[in-house]
Amino acid sequence: MALMIACPFINNKFIVPSSSHISKTLINPATEESLIQVVEGISSDVDLAVKAATDALHSTSWISLSGADRRNILLKIADGIDKNSEELALIESLNVGKPLKDAKLEVSESAECFRFFAGYADKLAGHTLCVDNKYRLYTIREPVGVCGLITSFNYPLLLASWKLAPSLACGNAIILKPAPQTPLTTLMLANIISAETTLPPGIINVIPGDEVVGKSITNHEGIDKCSFTGSEQVGRKVLSASSSSNLKKVTLELGGKNPMIVFSDANIDKAVEDVYWATFLNSGQNCSAGSRLFLEKDIHDEFIDKLRKRIEKTKMGNPLDETVDLGPLIDRTQFQNIQKVINDKIIGGKLLIGGKRFGDIGFFIEPTVFYNLDDSEYLSQEEIFGPVLSILKPFNTIEEVIKRANNTKFGLAAGIWTCNYLKAEKVVKEIKVGTTWVNCYNLAPPCLPFGGNKLSGFGKELGEESINEFSFIKSVTFSL
Repeated sequence: MALMIACPFINNKFIVPSSSHISKTLINPATEESLIQVVEGISSDVDLAVKAATDALHSTSWISLSGADRRNILLKIADGIDKNSEELALIESLNVGKPLKDAKLEVSESAECFRFFAGYADKLAGHTLCVDNKYRLYTIREPVGVCGLITSFNYPLLLASWKLAPSLACGNAIILKPAPQTPLTTLMLANIISAETTLPPGIINVIPGDEVVGKSITNHEGIDKCSFTGSEQVGRKVLSASSSSNLKKVTLELGGKNPMIVFSDANIDKAVEDVYWATFLNSGQNCSAGSRLFLEKDIHDEFIDKLRKRIEKTKMGNPLDETVDLGPLIDRTQFQNIQKVINDKIIGGKLLIGGKRFGDIGFFIEPTVFYNLDDSEYLSQEEIFGPVLSILKPFNTIEEVIKRANNTKFGLAAGIWTCNYLKAEKVVKEIKVGTTWVNCYNLAPPCLPFGGNKLSGFGKELGEESINEFSFIKSVTFSL
């Protein structure tokens, strides 16, 4: 199913752009060639979408649907994604610049996300409490209402699925704003949903655009919930907008400066491979990317040598070549930002490998590693969102490394490598993050909640916890 036109999708159709709309040319980050013109939304589009969503939310065609009906719709969405998987993966690869093999995996995981939450749609329930024979006490689980969903550029289809699937399972209506750099697979998904399901018009609306659309969503009095994935700085603005408007419910999935801890009793060769992909998958454009590495002193030099040799085997180039490991950064702005960080932000550490542009065309930067860094350096504390790994000075004890790993404003994710179960359990218990991987990294099945604390945000994506994010509990006391 081809995406016929890259315009806002409102009330089950792509709108006809007006003279007020502005078109933006998307660039293939691997070739710097033009991809497609996208008509970006404006504030009035958000108003139109909110009205369509509100009308749909209260329409008989939506209210009359049973949980089983919503379940079947979500299953059909998953089937539609599978049916169009090759085209979705190709568009994702061209738009984001990620290797095609990774884009295919993202498409597959998106379909599975809808299937997982389809299982919740017909099982949403409240509770009956028998504490007083004179009263019937119970709770009802209801949809939140109109949800504004805002996603980032790095995993456009998957992040949209993470938000759409539980929201639909709970019976909400949606206005979704994809990142301005990567709206294509989200718009195509809306088209697939329209073609493959009986979802009433107005339940899903997709409005590509920049900060204008984002502000219109977060400030809108007619939106009851906002779920945002992006930077800490913008997350603060989303929360402020909720405070100054209608106190809409907010979920924030923000940045991370995620520690990886390798103990001397770990399987070193496996840990090297895991650390490589934890850091450089999607060219490091991943909120949960492992970006701070702590190595126990006894294995420090051996690990660094093996990691350097592994990085030397990296294949970069055309993302459509399925033997390629790493693609480009998303756009010129991100490319220049990462170059500036590499050139300007190193103080006491040393460059192990990388640090240069790859090739003459496209926004490619070699996988880059600095080592011997102090914990307080910029590269040790700030999210870079690119293919840059900071190896901090080695540690001697478990107590020391836990304290140092927690020494950051972020608290999203962490990785631990050890063959000692009790040691792993101690770190898992004491490290202040939302997700911890032991002897693996970056696994995010839909059954497990995902989200951070501190400046990495609050609230959860995925798991049963995300059902709570997109539903509202009403208490009832019934006098008998």
